[in-house]
Amino acid sequence: MTEMTDELLAHIAERAADPNRRYMTAAEDQTAVELPTEEIRRRFDEVDDTAGDAFRAMQDKMREWGFDIRKMSFVERDDSIGASTKPPGSAPLAAPPSESDWARLEQIVERPVPEELRRLYSISDGGFGPGFTGLNTVQQIGAFCEDLRRRGPDYCGTIAYPDSFIPIASETLDYHYDLDTGRIISSNQDWDNDGLEAEDIYDIAFQNLAAMMEDWLQRS
Repeated sequence: MTEMTDELLAHIAERAADPNRRYMTAAEDQTAVELPTEEIRRRFDEVDDTAGDAFRAMQDKMREWGFDIRKMSFVERDDSIGASTKPPGSAPLAAPPSESDWARLEQIVERPVPEELRRLYSISDGGFGPGFTGLNTVQQIGAFCEDLRRRGPDYCGTIAYPDSFIPIASETLDYHYDLDTGRIISSNQDWDNDGLEAEDIYDIAFQNLAAMMEDWLQRS
């Protein structure tokens, strides 16, 4: 059985330190440049009217919320463009979670957090590893867990969220650590559109946390 060894942790930490490879969209975030919103709007208009209109609608909504943003991060992909209020560059690694962060999570789940999860997060409070932006922070895990218990993994209240699950990452599928078994369970919140039955929303993605992290290390 794969275990969270010191050697595996060292390999994970080495990759997490690479700003281009610490999470799925890190390399893209590294290519982002800060531009005036007028220039970004012009570039969206060059793509097509629909893209430009959508960007303007987003700006109008943000102004309604009290934000008049003059500059944004702009990304040019192979087949599309994008804009974000995040600063250019991949998100930096955070300090490890505090003991109070862990205590709050344990209060929510009403059980101790496994040592292997604490060891993994000794690298950083999330922001690296599987997931579009890496593993969730400990505070996010707690907040998302409370929300999922209220509304279910499809956010419609039709499917129960097991008490032993905590949400640790999101890609095309969402990933949950099963506190009962140590397995990593995937869930498909778009299950209905994908032709799945409600009872098929959950699946075993990895037999344990170490296997998930080894899979991440093997990705390019």
